[in-house]
Order: sequence, then structure tokens, then C-alpha cells
Amino acid sequence: MIYQFLIRLFSPLIWLLIVKDSIKKQGGGDFIKQRLGLDYPALPQVSQRIWIHCASVGEVKAAEPLIRALESTYHILVTTNTPTGKQQVSRLFQDQVDHCYLPLDWPFAIKHFLNRCLPTECWIVETEIWPNLYRICAQHAIPLNIINGRLSSKTLTPPSWLKKSYQQSLLKVNKILARSQAEADRFIALGAPSHVITVLGNLKYAQVQAIPHAPNPMPREYVLLASSHHDEELQIAQQWARLQRPELLVIVPRHPNRSEAIQKQLRPFFPDLKTASKNQYPNAMTPLFLDDRMGKLMPLFEHAKLVIMGGSFVPKGGHNILEPAIYQKAIITGADMSDFTEEMALLQSHSGIIQCQNIQALSNILPSLLNDQKQRQILGKNAFLAIQTQQKILQDYLDHLI
Repeated sequence: MIYQFLIRLFSPLIWLLIVKDSIKKQGGGDFIKQRLGLDYPALPQVSQRIWIHCASVGEVKAAEPLIRALESTYHILVTTNTPTGKQQVSRLFQDQVDHCYLPLDWPFAIKHFLNRCLPTECWIVETEIWPNLYRICAQHAIPLNIINGRLSSKTLTPPSWLKKSYQQSLLKVNKILARSQAEADRFIALGAPSHVITVLGNLKYAQVQAIPHAPNPMPREYVLLASSHHDEELQIAQQWARLQRPELLVIVPRHPNRSEAIQKQLRPFFPDLKTASKNQYPNAMTPLFLDDRMGKLMPLFEHAKLVIMGGSFVPKGGHNILEPAIYQKAIITGADMSDFTEEMALLQSHSGIIQCQNIQALSNILPSLLNDQKQRQILGKNAFLAIQTQQKILQDYLDHLI
């Protein structure tokens, strides 16, 4: 089988990449050992341990309402692929759930993980199709469910040998709970049996049922640029400078490890730039604040005057617009929200979001919207009402899984 040959052939390179990734992302020894399948804590055998795999931060957030509904009754093991995913698990659940890194898809690594952690069922959030993991779970009689299922366009057009591996893997899945009919159709096109697929909707809508609250982290009114990517910070900050607004612009990059590069890029234009990781905080005269800390977005969403969602003014597919929507915030995105088409369609159908085709359009809309409190309130209320139409999501997932 080509897949099995390649994963063994490239093992030395994969080992090196894991070590490099650990250094870059400060994952430490546990990240290296567990991703290589070498060392896991021996968890006690229990009658039911639900193993929930969340690739990284976004999937952890999506699964949060489900985990909170189950954590007091069931033993929960959450696996992630990234240190930031682990940090998110720790922040949200402290010691209420167990955490490990998912090993790479070598048979010996998967078997070692299963023998040490002893899950009785596996729920994979959104989608990661690992042929050996799926096959060995089936051999160990561990039911495997895909929840909040979605497939990227690239997954649908793999080489024929890889598509065959995907198809064989999907035949071993117990249930696929899809985010939409379009996603269900993609699973069928990839080879999943239609009888295992149920369309339940986007689990992220369940976040509206438990809205966290926090004090205002900023000393004055601010506009939030959330989850920004390379070039978005500079382009939007330059437009912001031209507008000469009295509000503070707060930038939270999607990847905080880019902080030094962002500072280097922005400082020539904004010598008074303040950076959170350097214990610098904005004052009445600060035009721009870079909050490069993990886990600070929700309080910033809650108290922002307006939210600009990053990853959408560059070709990155956008980011989660539901989080600011639960706080009834006016939200602006760029043209590329291709990873969140269903969410965009829902909010647009309720007139709860503004989509700009480019940075110049953003610059044109910002002054009037910031000066019009009533319009911002209408946008935010409409976005919140759109999410409320999906309130049954969490219970529907629980009914199908438990």
C-alpha cells in the first residue's frame, strides 16, 4: 500500500520536523515524545473514557460546549496536534479533562497510545482522516465518530491512491455528524456510506449557550482586529492611521509567535506601538496596541466597539465570526471567508455582518459605522439573533452521541 510505504519512508524527515516544530512552538519534551508515540501517561481503566480529538485551538473551542456538558459525568481525554491546542484545553478545563498529543499515524505509535490511554470511543472534531488510526481503532473495537464534520476542497481531490485510503478509512467510521448538507455530500463523494451520515449543523453555534464575561481589558474605546495574518496588520494599521480616529486599534495576531516580525513591520509607522508581551499597555495617546498573548480574545470581543475579523483580507479563508456574534458585536470581514461559508450565509441572511471586498472598502465603511452607535447595535443584535436560531444544536449532538 502506497500510504504505508510513504509514511515509513519519510519517518526520519517527520521526526526532524516534529523536533523543529517543538522548538518553534515551545512544545517541550512531551510534545516530541507523544507525537512520536513514545511516551504517554498510563490512565486508569474505566468503564467509559471518551476520547475527543481536536487538531488545534479552533477545534477545542468548537468542542467546548460538548465537553462541558459531559465532563462531570464521563472521563474525557482530549488530544491535540499543537501546543496552542494543549494550552487552550488547560485554560478552559484545568484538570477536569486529561490531555495528550495525538501520535503521528504510525501503527506502533497508535497502538502504544491506545494501550496506555485506554479510550472506549473516539470522537474526531471536524475531520482528520488518518488511515492507520481508523484501522486500528476498528481492530480494537473502539467506535469512531466524526463530529461537526467538514472537508476541505483539497481533501476531495487527492491522488487516487490516497483517495482510496480515505475511502477505506471512512468505511470504518461509526457515525459522521456533518455541519451541513454540503459537507455531507462531500463525505459521500469521498467514499463514506450515506447511512452513517447525519446533518446536525455547526457545533460552534452551541457556544451561545454559555457566554463568558470578563472586565473590560482596555482603558478606552477600541476597535479589535482579531486573528490577523501576515500583511493584514500592516495594511489595516496604515488605513487606520489615515483615518485619524480617536479609538485605539487592538491587534491580536492569529499566531502570537509572529509578534517580533509584526513589531518590526509596524514600528517604523507607529513608533508608539505598545506590545502586551513586553508589559507595555496603552494610554490615552496610544494609537495601536499589539496583544500577542494567548487566550485573551474573548474579553476583547466582549468590550470592543467593533470587530474586524482577520484571515479574510488575505487568502486564508477567514476565522470564527460566531465568537464576536455571541457578544452582539458589529463585525466586518474581508472577501475571503471560504472556510466559514455556512456561518457567513447565516449571519448575512439576518443582516448581521458586513463583508468588504478589499482594504479600501474597509477604510470607507469604518468612519460611518464607528460614528453610528445605532447601526452597530442593529448589526450586533442581528448577528446574535441569527445564532439563536440554532439553539438546539448541542442537544442534537448529545442525543446522537450518548
